[in-house]
Amino acid sequence: MTRTLSRLRWPLYGGYLLLTVLALMMAFTPGLALLGLPPERVTFLPATLTGLPWSLPLFAARLDSVTTLAIVLVANLLNVAIGLMLAKSGD
Repeated sequence: MTRTLSRLRWPLYGGYLLLTVLALMMAFTPGLALLGLPPERVTFLPATLTGLPWSLPLFAARLDSVTTLAIVLVANLLNVAIGLMLAKSGD
């Protein structure tokens, strides 16, 4: 099991990075334009899910869009940094 996880840590991290980028693209209108979606489809839910557990308070409180975006960006940045540390830990 450990050998399998050590072989898959970089592909799993890369997949998580791809999901995070797509989720953050859905939170910005230029990102939606690149995805071919109308600007009315802006949503923070995918970015909130990729930012868990740091973005968990967003499910309990209703905040304005600027505060929600700031929390989501910081949460995803923390998860990317922690994921990089975990992926590099076996090297």
